[in-house]
Amino acid sequence: MFLGKVVGSVWSTKKTDNLTNLRFLLIHPINLKKAPLTDVVVAADVLGAGVGETVICAYGHAARQAIYPEDPSSLSLEAAVVGIVDRMDVDEDYLKKLQKDKAQT
Repeated sequence: MFLGKVVGSVWSTKKTDNLTNLRFLLIHPINLKKAPLTDVVVAADVLGAGVGETVICAYGHAARQAIYPEDPSSLSLEAAVVGIVDRMDVDEDYLKKLQKDKAQT
């Protein structure tokens, strides 16, 4: 799983039948410093996340299971929004220590 920021939507009028009625979002993965990484991921969303929200995303089988638990192998997707983040608490001192340790190696 990873955390990401919703940066947009993907509209597709033609797609495989098993993706009908699914909404797709553009998710920009973020690190624990809440800084964006470089790539954008397309993820299915059934929770109704909006642009600017931080979300939890799952990959692979976990993503398919979250969207369609009855038959996850029938879905043609690799990523899904599985949660909308209300709040994140990060131990800033611990992150600084990790950065310092990493710089010394």
